[in-house]
Amino acid sequence: MNHGKPADNIPILAHRLFLFATVFTWPLLFVGGLVTTYGVGMAVPDWPTTFGVNMFLYDFVNSAWGVFIEHGHRLYGSAVGLCLLIVAPLLQFSKRVPGRFKTAAWLALGGVIVQGVMGGLRVTRISTSLAMVHGCFGQAFFAFLACLTAWTSRTWVRIGDESEEVRGGLVSPHTAKFAVGTVLLVYAQVIAGAWLRHFPAPGKLYLHGLLGIAVVAVLTVLSVKLKREPVGRIRGVRRIRSVLAGLAHMQLLLGFFAWWVMRPFDGIPKRVTDLSALVRTAHQANGALVLAFVAVTALWVIRAWSCRPVASSEPSVQNEELEAACPS
Repeated sequence: MNHGKPADNIPILAHRLFLFATVFTWPLLFVGGLVTTYGVGMAVPDWPTTFGVNMFLYDFVNSAWGVFIEHGHRLYGSAVGLCLLIVAPLLQFSKRVPGRFKTAAWLALGGVIVQGVMGGLRVTRISTSLAMVHGCFGQAFFAFLACLTAWTSRTWVRIGDESEEVRGGLVSPHTAKFAVGTVLLVYAQVIAGAWLRHFPAPGKLYLHGLLGIAVVAVLTVLSVKLKREPVGRIRGVRRIRSVLAGLAHMQLLLGFFAWWVMRPFDGIPKRVTDLSALVRTAHQANGALVLAFVAVTALWVIRAWSCRPVASSEPSVQNEELEAACPS
């Protein structure tokens, strides 16, 4: 299998648009986190209108703080939807973008529509449980966008190229499975955090804290494993491994400060100060970054594992098996 030069195989337009969509989406998670932190998810009691007014015409700048945040969250969510509504057709009508990336763009657009409807139903049904699902889905959606960016990156192509040249492959099956398991653990921690934020209770705080320590430990082990594997020498993987390690420890630190500003934690709602809101929301938003980066890491590790050389005595057969084992 001959990829040629990495730059020749990169869908530049798709990569740049997916990267923009990913970066543009992250602040929406922060604003949504503020809504939960301040407990103003029902500050605007109707949807899709705002107090009976078209949401795009409502004067929210002079509104109460809770309405300002909740309505701002709605507007930013609409902006993200508009962003993907532009991205999907642009890729669809580009002759240089492979069909699989066009399909991925439409899936992303569908995801943001589902997320918006879910947020609206949370209001109309006055459902805290749906608000929790809305938050968890939002973090998974952000990780999906990050993976689309990684899928169209130079690193994706380079992993495929170098896999052919390293006997035994760039990564072991054990490390690949460990990376996938790490993604599942991090997402379990995201769910536990959302459960705690929407339904506060001391026991949930302990569970969230223990899972947080486990996540940092497992991410540290994953970092060490990748450093020992040939895939860890690839620049993109090496960089993201370092960033992920920093984000994981930052998350642990933010988690400690979030607990500190909430103490003594007895499940009884307390007045939210600006400092506590900033710390708690930063902890939640940084968690989204951890999930996205570990998902990208796992994607690249799976790519390296799937592109492993296949032993064969017949060169022509080997090339066919390599082509089948490492799809572009």
